[in-house]
Amino acid sequence: MTEGKSRAERLADWDKSRREFQLPTWESLPQLGLYMDQVILLLRQYLGPLSRGEEDKPITASIINNYVRLKVMPPPVKKKYSRVHLASLIIICILKQSLSISDIQKMFPADHSEEAIHHLYDSFVRQYQKVSDLFVKQIQTADDTFEMGGAGLVTAVAALTSLAKDMTQFLLRDEVPEEKTEK
Repeated sequence: MTEGKSRAERLADWDKSRREFQLPTWESLPQLGLYMDQVILLLRQYLGPLSRGEEDKPITASIINNYVRLKVMPPPVKKKYSRVHLASLIIICILKQSLSISDIQKMFPADHSEEAIHHLYDSFVRQYQKVSDLFVKQIQTADDTFEMGGAGLVTAVAALTSLAKDMTQFLLRDEVPEEKTEK
């Protein structure tokens, strides 16, 4: 617990930071190819407001190389990373807090084309903002919905996290075609 601040004050700080946070648009991502160290610095700038402090593992070159090796994102071109890479990494960095890399990989188009990643990223940014706004609004009115005292809100949010992860995995599960029965 943060020294000197009550749960209500910390919740107000969190609420304010979420309302002010905006993911970069596709158009605001650099068009020029960037080297690994530039990508890491930019990701920290973009995602810094989401950082939870000491427990967050910073993005590193080896982590990015691992995503390329696992084919979650395409390899750099002549050691330079494009918008496709930045958009992919922003999505991955946000989702890896609650999903496995194999689940995240299922969300990406197989061809990793610029057009497909552009579409995915724009959709992700829109949906992230809508869900974030809804979640913040729900927390602001949590007195009516959740038990705010003790561990009530923590328990409610933990349960929501578990349910959201379960639903995501369900939706990403390969559909099994129905067997045709002879009549």
